[in-house]
Amino acid sequence: MIRFFSSVTALALTASPIMAQEIVVTVTGAEGSAGTIGCRLFAGPRNFPNGRATAGEQSAARGPDGEACRFKNLAPGTYALVVAALPEGQEEVTRDILGRPKQPWGVSNNVRPAMRAPRFQEAAFQVTAGRVTRLTIKLSR
Repeated sequence: MIRFFSSVTALALTASPIMAQEIVVTVTGAEGSAGTIGCRLFAGPRNFPNGRATAGEQSAARGPDGEACRFKNLAPGTYALVVAALPEGQEEVTRDILGRPKQPWGVSNNVRPAMRAPRFQEAAFQVTAGRVTRLTIKLSR
């Protein structure tokens, strides 16, 4: 009987939402943009910021409270996030001749270097075990 109780308790603890690492992303600056918000999560500098995400991608309508993306069941560690307002039916950011995004965009830590793309280390943040990480990303052109 004790063995069964211990197994059930262990199962309940691992499934508990308080134990899951989660990132909740809210955006500002996309109020006038039609379409969806695209979020790409990176677990390291590979592909950041213009390539395919290494830890997850989402595209969704922005919620009334500004919530755009929610990444669940993540391992604790260092991540960086790229967010963009995407026109209806589009999955990629359109770029000008210099490679700058035409749509409103932003990265975690709201880093915006003037003459180059943000680096992973500048946008990096920590996801801690048992905590929900809440980020607010300001989108602009």
